[in-house]
Amino acid sequence: MSKSGERDLREFLAAFEAAHPGEVLRIADPIDLDYDATAIALELEKRGRSPILWFENVRGSRFPVVMNLYGRRERFAFALGVPEDRLIETWAGIDAAPIPPTVVDTGPVLDVVATGDAVDLGTLPIMRHFVEDGGPYLTNAMFVAKDPETGVRNASFHRLQVNGKARFGTSLHSRRHLWNYARKARAMGLDRLPVAVVVGCHPLVTFGSGLWKGPIDADEYATAGGFLGAPLPVVNGVTVPIEIPATAEIAIEGQLLLDVEEPEGPFGEFTGYASERSTHNAVEVTAILHRRDAIYHSIVPGISDEHTLLLGISQEARQLKALRVQFPNVTAVAYPKSGTCLMHCYVSVKDPAPGQPRNIAAAALGDNLSLKLVVVVDDDVDVYDEREVLWAVATRFQADTDLDVIRSAMGATLDPSNRDGLTAKLIIDATRKTRPYARRHSLPDDAVAKARSLIAKALTTVN
Repeated sequence: MSKSGERDLREFLAAFEAAHPGEVLRIADPIDLDYDATAIALELEKRGRSPILWFENVRGSRFPVVMNLYGRRERFAFALGVPEDRLIETWAGIDAAPIPPTVVDTGPVLDVVATGDAVDLGTLPIMRHFVEDGGPYLTNAMFVAKDPETGVRNASFHRLQVNGKARFGTSLHSRRHLWNYARKARAMGLDRLPVAVVVGCHPLVTFGSGLWKGPIDADEYATAGGFLGAPLPVVNGVTVPIEIPATAEIAIEGQLLLDVEEPEGPFGEFTGYASERSTHNAVEVTAILHRRDAIYHSIVPGISDEHTLLLGISQEARQLKALRVQFPNVTAVAYPKSGTCLMHCYVSVKDPAPGQPRNIAAAALGDNLSLKLVVVVDDDVDVYDEREVLWAVATRFQADTDLDVIRSAMGATLDPSNRDGLTAKLIIDATRKTRPYARRHSLPDDAVAKARSLIAKALTTVN
């Protein structure tokens, strides 16, 4: 059970809609399975809106579809039960107290179980999102697998392309723990690795399992328990020796085939491009489990608010914690959407010593191989407001002395500008180099408070 009382995805959605009724947009009109939902999400973004989308009538589907759950920072904070300005600090401190899961006899995810000839991925509303996609894609696919040597559970997200009634193509290009498990299993002479794909959990389970990047020997169901503040109830798999969250909406069991190449891609990735890079792995589906009235939870792919925030927020928290080990005066870390929430990073630091901003930037680059740009600013700059960061670059940075380039380093394979996996890294020191520095203009606190009150009153009158 979460700190705010919800136990699963549907209870979270109900609680959030009650607290923020204008942020859940229910669409009762019928939509086509392919393209429509993604088109609606991205069109709303162009208009400055990013609500949770609830599609009640998807042609060909008996399940409703929920998308864009993670399209705003406030929803991450709501799940954690903290103000938005405490989101990253709170997230960074949670994984210190993991709570092991509890195995239970049954749960809602076992309401309906299809195995053998009854397995048919066509029963799920797995949609085609972009014209360039290689096929329909399950975008919210949290893979759960076990280390073939130690049995430690790991969870990570990987895209899944439908290639048949019981067949997926997938890519492990992220080089995360599942990729390492597959390599280890091959070295042990195995030709398959059991997996379970979980679709639709309470956000805190997603945060603690699929998004948390910890050491390879950490049980990520225990980390999920730390986020929940209680043991995660899990049930035993039906056809694979993998435990599954008991209150998940849907779970797909199967085998990751280690000696088979499967067509997969292109796919509209977080970079804004149709990525053709793939490890061409195959998943053979052995069972589909779901709640009787399941909600199909999909993630808006491409360079959407949801896809990029899922990458960025977890990375901000993890990197803030990592940097503070060496630099306790680091005050904040932001991954802006303009940098795909993965390849650009802004870091603020309090009273940096001479040369320290470069050390901080170098540590950030070493910690996240996907980074191409790190901008370090003083702590009076709000790194979550890109206008302030660029203002600091404009007024505190000189290109002949405050810029460094690292050439031919390992980079993100999904970056279409990379050169065989290699990329250049840019460091910008946009901190004040001299003391005293020109003072920022300011207003009295009481004048700002009065202005906010008057504006709120005027807007209420207009509406």
